[in-house]
Amino acid sequence: MKENVGRNDQTMRSMLGPLMLFAGYFILGGRKGRASGLMTMIAGALVTETAITRTCPLNDYLGIDTTE
Repeated sequence: MKENVGRNDQTMRSMLGPLMLFAGYFILGGRKGRASGLMTMIAGALVTETAITRTCPLNDYLGIDTTE
């Protein structure tokens, strides 16, 4: 799979992903096993992963390419 996440998109994802992990764990109760917190943590991990690899399967499926 080729890279389809541009620099600006990568920057936003690298900030949003860890924020979602933090919010899921501390604010939404992920540490207590609450579903909303755990789902937010999973989503945050996926967003962070797409920022690191610069490849997003959803972008590929939708035909979106934000690279310059």
